Amino acid sequence: MKLTITTTRNWAEDILRQLGDPAGRTLEVTVPPADPEPEAPPGETAFSSRLEIHDGEGPTEPSAAARHVSSVLVVLAFDDGSATSVLLEDSMTEAEAVTLLAEQLQDGVLEHTGGAPAPPCPGHRHPAVAEVVNGVASWTCPQGGRDGQHGRTRPVITGAAGHTTR
Repeated sequence: MKLTITTTRNWAEDILRQLGDPAGRTLEVTVPPADPEPEAPPGETAFSSRLEIHDGEGPTEPSAAARHVSSVLVVLAFDDGSATSVLLEDSMTEAEAVTLLAEQLQDGVLEHTGGAPAPPCPGHRHPAVAEVVNGVASWTCPQGGRDGQHGRTRPVITGAAGHTTR
């Protein structure tokens, strides 16, 4: 999967709307800082190498929001000082990334709101849970709505941008 800050932010905003878009929240989507280069043991010489290949006439840098990155950090912070962080890795499938993001944002919102069921599970008093169903990030009923049973499974992301079906 090719992660971008823009796509990840769109997913997070869509998920937060489904969770009731809690008041007093801020959302930050960034590329986490690169790991620092390892230090060489005393008395040894450190060696590092970088190769930059540019197509065309010279280096061009796409905007940070549109650039493909290897991981994206999503931080949902609330005015009470609590926060939830989610690290999405490029090695995840789109469905896995959206599901993890939905699970973690849901946990943060549930904690902040005192357990209000969001998103609601139709016909029940508990919230739906996020999981991958048939390759799609889906909200499911934890009481038997898995694998499309009883019609209690719906995609987490339903818009054209970030749609999870392949």
